[in-house]
Amino acid sequence: MNKDEKIHIRLEINKDPITGELNLMTRFDSSAPNFIKDENGFSWSPTLEEREFINEAFEMILKRK
Repeated sequence: MNKDEKIHIRLEINKDPITGELNLMTRFDSSAPNFIKDENGFSWSPTLEEREFINEAFEMILKRK
């Protein structure tokens, strides 16, 4: 992945052993500039690149069904 893409997340595709369905799991980089942790919890404001990345992954999963 190119550093200029501004993607601070990692996506994992998992297969549910019972249903056989694919699931998408997102892992966040807690040191990313768009990830905030405070006394109320966590907040993430996805970059345009992150949104496109997630949408592409969802499309890929939906095509498989």
